[in-house]
Amino acid sequence: MPVCFFDKKHNTSYKCEYEIRKECIEVTVDYDIDDERENNNGIISIPSDIEFKERDIFIVDYDNKKNYLLKKAYYCGYSSTWGTPDGGAKTKFKSQIYFSHGDRSKLCDLPPNPKVKKIKVFSKAINDLIGCPSLDLKKDEDNLIISLSKKDHSKVVLINEHNIKSISISDDWKSVNSIKNHNINIDFNGFIELELTKRVNYDDVFDFVYELIIFMQLYRPDKFVINRIHVMVEDVYYELALHPIEIETRDKRVDVSVEDNLLDFLKRCYTVIPYRKSKSEIRNIPYIVLKTSRGLEDNFLMFYRFIECYYKKQPISGIRKSFVSYSIKEYNLKNGELSDEEIEKYSQEIISLRNRYVHSGYYIKNSSLRVSFEKVGNRKNPKDYTVNNVDSKWIYDRAIMLYKIVIDIIFKKMLGYEEYDFKRHF
Repeated sequence: MPVCFFDKKHNTSYKCEYEIRKECIEVTVDYDIDDERENNNGIISIPSDIEFKERDIFIVDYDNKKNYLLKKAYYCGYSSTWGTPDGGAKTKFKSQIYFSHGDRSKLCDLPPNPKVKKIKVFSKAINDLIGCPSLDLKKDEDNLIISLSKKDHSKVVLINEHNIKSISISDDWKSVNSIKNHNINIDFNGFIELELTKRVNYDDVFDFVYELIIFMQLYRPDKFVINRIHVMVEDVYYELALHPIEIETRDKRVDVSVEDNLLDFLKRCYTVIPYRKSKSEIRNIPYIVLKTSRGLEDNFLMFYRFIECYYKKQPISGIRKSFVSYSIKEYNLKNGELSDEEIEKYSQEIISLRNRYVHSGYYIKNSSLRVSFEKVGNRKNPKDYTVNNVDSKWIYDRAIMLYKIVIDIIFKKMLGYEEYDFKRHF
């Protein structure tokens, strides 16, 4: 049965059981947490709002040869049974972040607040892009020679910005062989490794991984599933489990969005759209390319807000009032055949719909929307009109127009790619 220790107090162990879930690790310890409550002359007070301190919990599972160090584990339940041979108290804890290592002494060596120098993110999607650099196949009429190398085959690009010193890509492998059963299984995992200029706290690793996911989503959408994460602390690699970031994957073939290789693309992303160090429109990118809202109206407003935020920061005369029509004209130069009248019409419909949502809510009575132009003096503009067929298709047509403009801004305006093919729908 596994045993655990609290906060590096390795002289006191407790029997425990644990379960690893997608979102956390949960451990139930043979421990009476009532001992931590206030004791007044033998009377334990139990206030309704009691909170127990978070703690590190070190789990040693001898049978399965597993060792885990839970960080900031929090109390989430208590039970007790008395009067039976197996009676006693049990306390349950959970943690969303934990380290693991095959050598338990390495976990014992970790300081209370580990500082991370390198972050290695493993994903099968990397092998789809770079193949298996550690594998060499030689075949002739009589032989097939399979060579597996542990030599470092990494390709590296220097960044030296935003606390990213360099990025490298390569692969790792492990082999489980059974000569008796005539089975040879080789498991390849490609990885991207971030070397940091300055070490960061272990609980900041999530921000770096999330940023990488955003960039990989831009490069080859809906394919980057993380298998595991390793971090280097004091020249030792540990596996680090974080609260997962799930993307909706697609089984069908998905090509890369641009012709650049992965390292060159990542270098450009880390240089010009550094998510962790940015504000405004860059911070909105994940809501565009990762997981958009299920509501058409919410998506419409997000796309509108993104375009507004981007163009209002540009040094263009008069852009603050006309960013919608300006963005449609820019996109239309290379991607469409809209006339000036049509551009004006779509612009005012989009602005009127946005104002209707913001000031009056999503419900549109009788599917009727008043489209207003700028006043002529103190009078209504004679161009004003009413749209009487504002259904989901009408709204979708304008939302998809904004979405295409947003994607164009990201790849052309921000990243500088004149040619791209981002195959993802909101």
